[in-house]
Amino acid sequence: MDKLMRYRFAIIGGGLTATSLLCQLVDTLEDRSGPDAARAAQLEVEVFERHPEVGPGLPHNPRFVRPYHITNMCAGDMTVRISRPDDFQRWLDRTEDVWRHRFARQEFHPPTPGDAGCRHYPRELMGRYLMDQFDDAVARARQLGARIKVWTECEVVDLWAEDSRLYLGVAATHHSAPVAGPFQGALLATGHWFEKGRCKNYFSSPWPASHLHDAIPPGATVGVIGSSLSAIETALTLSAEGVFRRDSSGSLAYTPPDCPRRITLFSRQGFIPQVRGRIGTRRNRFFTCARLRELMAEHGGRVKLMELFDLLDRELSAAYGAPTDWRRVAAPGGSVLRTLQQGIERAVRGDGAEGELVWQTVLVQIFPAVRAVYLSLAEAERQRFDREFNTLFFAHAATQPVVNAEKLLALMQAGMVQVVAVGTHYRFEYDESSERFQLSFSDADSKAGAAAFTHCVDARGQQRSIATDPAPLTRKLLGRGLVQAAPGSTSGGSMLIDPATHRVIQPGAGAQEHADLDLFAVGAMTRDQIIDASMAAGLARSTLTIAQFLTRRLSETENPD
Repeated sequence: MDKLMRYRFAIIGGGLTATSLLCQLVDTLEDRSGPDAARAAQLEVEVFERHPEVGPGLPHNPRFVRPYHITNMCAGDMTVRISRPDDFQRWLDRTEDVWRHRFARQEFHPPTPGDAGCRHYPRELMGRYLMDQFDDAVARARQLGARIKVWTECEVVDLWAEDSRLYLGVAATHHSAPVAGPFQGALLATGHWFEKGRCKNYFSSPWPASHLHDAIPPGATVGVIGSSLSAIETALTLSAEGVFRRDSSGSLAYTPPDCPRRITLFSRQGFIPQVRGRIGTRRNRFFTCARLRELMAEHGGRVKLMELFDLLDRELSAAYGAPTDWRRVAAPGGSVLRTLQQGIERAVRGDGAEGELVWQTVLVQIFPAVRAVYLSLAEAERQRFDREFNTLFFAHAATQPVVNAEKLLALMQAGMVQVVAVGTHYRFEYDESSERFQLSFSDADSKAGAAAFTHCVDARGQQRSIATDPAPLTRKLLGRGLVQAAPGSTSGGSMLIDPATHRVIQPGAGAQEHADLDLFAVGAMTRDQIIDASMAAGLARSTLTIAQFLTRRLSETENPD
């Protein structure tokens, strides 16, 4: 690559991904000394964010969430720096005097029983942490001599390449021109997207929560598509007028308002997220990151699901001291209500000698290798995983806090919420004449069922296929042939990247024409390849790769002095 006088880089999206990249880029530059540190003066970064705030993105933005929406991950596992996994908790500890008065006492939640290191805080606090980290990274970058521009309420609606340079089409009143550029590189970090509303009283997203709450009137019957973490948060939004109280035994009970909404969570298998328990000190003997990497090396980078399941069975059997089938642990069967009760009891009491939850202690140790293992599956094996085990995996990888599980149980016991498994054969329709939604299905026992409701909320979370993204930028990128969908996916395909670098792989002839483009993608749009693409630690791991790349690029710039 020819020597450059200056390296200009665009970040499209100003949420957690952008914040993580900036923080780790500045950290890396500050760690260097001499001529390498001076290279920061040759760096220009422009951040484009369509919302008024930079930092929090959608899941943690105070405009989108309410104080009773808490982080599902432990604060000690959330970070913008992969080198400091507990960065969020450190920030909370440092700034507690500043933010504690903002929240009512009942909005704070105790740590997971027996695990003081696992605390769950209002999502808004994670948003404040991200805002603080973003501002700090920008200030430190400028002290190093880098030029940083941040454009808010500025949506990028187009991107194209000319002479190995990138140009952006922007729609904003605050930007000085409709075209930004040229840039030597860019990161696509636009985050989540949602389809457009299908019909009246259909909500393609639970967010913003205030809009959902105000738009669905008291007394409505609500069908929620999905039973994952977002679905549970939807139920909490729509039941906010009621009151949760603990009785003399410590159990949580719900008193509904005079005219409550009735909520049904519909999902294919009827699974709900597992409840977070205490993580013990026992170390895995068979199901380890080292063994998984050895297995990949032995098979030329490929592993089979059965090999992974066999290792998991051996580990669980050794941990429990008796033959154990992971399928029985993962899906014990029985009613959702009873399963939830048992999940709460096990999380609080534990099932190991230390009061830990053994299977969670086993699984959490291999999370650092999950991305590599997923990529090592052959295409047919990956499709099988997505089809048969993806829901199970995320039900266990993305657990719910005990307090949220207790609230869901209280809502179910009060008759406000039910969870229904619809199987894989179901029919969803909207009757315009009655303005009601109709769902007919056959459950796991082939029993026919039907439901009708006045309002519908899609709470399945991020779709995989970039073809479902209605954003003008994605439509332009696909139309111009700068991006392509990952092949062979059962769900249509997310954006195809090189997983090792996060560089976007252009399709066909365009790939040769623009092979030297520094165009990257991180986040939800890469989920077909990056299984932890939407988790804070996964995003930090990905953006560190790009931060290191940009640091190397700066060494190729020509110092004008």
